[in-house]
Amino acid sequence: GVSLFFSSKMDNAKPGHTVEFHGLKGAAHLNGTKGYLVEFLTKEQRWAVRCDDEDDEMFQQGKIVNTKPANLKRVGAKPSPGKEVYVHPMTGQCMIPKSRPVIQHSRVVIDNVKSLHEAVLDAFYKLKKGGVVVSFGDEYMMAVEFYGTHGNGGVYGEMVYVDRNPKVQAVVRGRNCQRATELGRNFLAGETIYYIDTTNERAFSSLLEKYQRELSTKGLIDVKSGLKLYTVRIAK
Repeated sequence: GVSLFFSSKMDNAKPGHTVEFHGLKGAAHLNGTKGYLVEFLTKEQRWAVRCDDEDDEMFQQGKIVNTKPANLKRVGAKPSPGKEVYVHPMTGQCMIPKSRPVIQHSRVVIDNVKSLHEAVLDAFYKLKKGGVVVSFGDEYMMAVEFYGTHGNGGVYGEMVYVDRNPKVQAVVRGRNCQRATELGRNFLAGETIYYIDTTNERAFSSLLEKYQRELSTKGLIDVKSGLKLYTVRIAK
């Protein structure tokens, strides 16, 4: 029989499987190189394949090639570990976690909503952080992962939060967290994080309400934190 490790059949292929390009003419330079299946495009009858080139600048954003099944062959029976791929709900880009974890942390205490909001924007524009966690006490937090600029001086990205909702509080307890910020840290794993604490509950609540007005969701749950995942556009 044909070995599962090197099978040209794509019938049982699934997202995450390792494949090798062959027989390409328009992109012949890819022949013999490997990639990872992202999703099957039913309308186009092609596989979206992320090229496996960690030296490529585009790798972190997902260099995707839509390829006919006939030009692919499986070289792995199981999805490759650590090669998580998802399509960003706002931009449609195929995103993957950064290849090297970054664990630079910083912390500041701010006690009014205007300054809290400004500190969130400064974390992106001035401090060049990958994300921010804003917290009040041990029970409440919001975490934003930055993806880019929005309008004049704003940012957009993805966000999770912990408020008074009993179901959300149950996630904190269920994950044995002493502080809600631990879930924010998990959500932003691999990013440089700016931590902002406040002792003013009203300021925290006002900021969360401000950002909640700009949220949208597809009902997805962030695996790393266990919290509902939102996209957010934060205006200046």
